[in-house]
Amino acid sequence: MSEASFDLISDLHADFWLDHKCSKQLSVDRFVDELLPDNPSDVLVIAGDLGHHNTESELLLKSFRRYYRNVLYVVGNHDYYLVNSKERWKNNYRSRNRIINLKETTASLEGVTFLDGTTITIDGTTYGGCGMWHDMSYGVSLGFSQSELYYLWGRSMNDSSLIIPTFTENRLRTLFESELAKLEHIFDQCQVIVTHVGPDVSNVINKYKNDPVTTFFYFDGSTLLERANGKTWCFSHTHTHYDYIHDKCCRLVNNALGYPDEHTKSKIRTIYR
Repeated sequence: MSEASFDLISDLHADFWLDHKCSKQLSVDRFVDELLPDNPSDVLVIAGDLGHHNTESELLLKSFRRYYRNVLYVVGNHDYYLVNSKERWKNNYRSRNRIINLKETTASLEGVTFLDGTTITIDGTTYGGCGMWHDMSYGVSLGFSQSELYYLWGRSMNDSSLIIPTFTENRLRTLFESELAKLEHIFDQCQVIVTHVGPDVSNVINKYKNDPVTTFFYFDGSTLLERANGKTWCFSHTHTHYDYIHDKCCRLVNNALGYPDEHTKSKIRTIYR
């Protein structure tokens, strides 16, 4: 494959796809095999939401390594989830501990890189990113207050009950600011940017344009996009596929798998730069 290419997938939500009638490793390998393109590139980028269990996420990353020299990933909101009492106890009732444990585990996996305000250069292309978070700016543009949007977030998003401890309005803002600082730190040196939450809501499909819940899937990345000439920005969180040039400068790509009942028919896609 060309050195100026990489493969992309996101929103794997592995636990929704695995066949629990066979061994976990076999089920993961079959899942991965079904996603592969005909000619995999050397690099696979995963733009967040591996799954709800670190044990499965680790098996998933190892399985991808059978085909890819380098596997790069950022975490998504679902990678914070503590979905049952066992997961909560194992992570001392703190979702952040789950991220720390995943980072430590995958640090020992050769060829696997967790992007968390960090970069890696492969064959002359620098990749960098972090999970990012939403900033509620789109909801504000629709006429809602921050407090109204926080209330709506608590009523409509599983994040409000499965990320522990529960976010206050201030903690949500602090998480966004922390993630943005990570991204700012590495942004200019990267040719390929990877975030879970997308930076541009301008191309959202019509049925979601006036829905305030849309604000929980994007952040206002306009100041970064002004500096993104020639870059490719991979994002996800929304399971709608996108591939477009923003303001004639930055290419934005989403290749989400999503849930089985969404029938996206996605496979890993090769992105040529």
